[in-house]
Amino acid sequence: MPFVINAVLLQKIRRFALFCKQARGVRLFMKYLFHNLRILFLFLLLVMAIPQAMAQKSGKKPFTVVIDPGHGGVDPGALGRKSKEKDINMNVSKLLAEMIKEKYPEIKIIFTRTTDVKIPLVKRASIANDANADLFISIHSNASKSRKANGCETFTLGAGSSAEAKAAAMYENEVILSEDNFEEVYKGFDPRSSESYIIFELIRSHDMELSAELAQLVQEGMVGNSKLHNRGVASAGFLVLHRTVMPSILVELGFITNSNDEAVIASKNGQKKLAKGIFEGFEKYYERYGKPRGGNVKDRDNKSVKPKTPQKKKTVTATKGKKPVFKVQILTSNRKLAKNDKKLKGVKAEYYTENGVYKYTYGNSKDYNEIQRIKKQLTAKFKEAFIVAFIDGKKADINEAIRIYKESKK
Repeated sequence: MPFVINAVLLQKIRRFALFCKQARGVRLFMKYLFHNLRILFLFLLLVMAIPQAMAQKSGKKPFTVVIDPGHGGVDPGALGRKSKEKDINMNVSKLLAEMIKEKYPEIKIIFTRTTDVKIPLVKRASIANDANADLFISIHSNASKSRKANGCETFTLGAGSSAEAKAAAMYENEVILSEDNFEEVYKGFDPRSSESYIIFELIRSHDMELSAELAQLVQEGMVGNSKLHNRGVASAGFLVLHRTVMPSILVELGFITNSNDEAVIASKNGQKKLAKGIFEGFEKYYERYGKPRGGNVKDRDNKSVKPKTPQKKKTVTATKGKKPVFKVQILTSNRKLAKNDKKLKGVKAEYYTENGVYKYTYGNSKDYNEIQRIKKQLTAKFKEAFIVAFIDGKKADINEAIRIYKESKK
């Protein structure tokens, strides 16, 4: 029987031909789309790499932040009822890094660890030093034998502004006891002995000042966002901070041994709030000292941050025949405080300005021993207080000032 193409069959053939043509069009379109998406992806990668590439080409080192999630691996840190410190530290560290990168893609971020591994304290500091970092932020969670102890706290390096601060440092430093050859590596330092902590009296003045400012900003951010109890800013002899050669802080997010604190610091929402608080403090610091404004962020030859505005007073070296004047710096503020402001706690303080920041001091003496006694008296009210020096009315390097003072006593 001969094959006859009727009108119905012809219509079906036409529809099938149109479908094939359309399908070929779709394939071509998808191929075009895929090709262009690949180009777009490569373009985005190029755009993201431009800030760092430009910095390298111009000889400028990108502002580098080292984030140190405390503990890790076989060292879980402090233990809560449902959580481990090492996990909380890592989660908050990653959230902080994401926030910094989103706002400031030009910043280089380095982690001391990105996985669940144990890193010796000395290695953590070496990572920051080898990277020539501009900031070191170590993130921890606190613990206490007392279940009532609570709140977040931010530390800078020092001999210990209180018994509690010293205890916190001793606890964190005890991790070295499980490291190989710790006596040799840490040159006989015993984290359980109070005598070992005398070395932290001699600290770098410039880094200490910047560290104290960053610590205050971070502490304000954490308290404001998390609503945890404010334990304030303190100084203590943390080995991981002592080994670094840049402004450094250690954050204690909250007490994992306190049920209310643990509920916050172990939750995703609580960790986001704490990370946001740390970021807000960092953001203010970076805008003030780190953000490039036509010059290198940090001159590593003289270890000083270059001024952003004419308001910034340069740290000066000794002038021949001039004797240094020592003062105790007690706090900083973004605004000028009234004489009866609660932040001054009844102290009749003076102030000087750097980079638009008001820095309040108490005491005025050419006798370093006298100013040390004043500092000890003030630490009850101002845990973060430290000594600064001036020569002929200008900010001076504290170590140089102490050297001049000692020579004048010979």
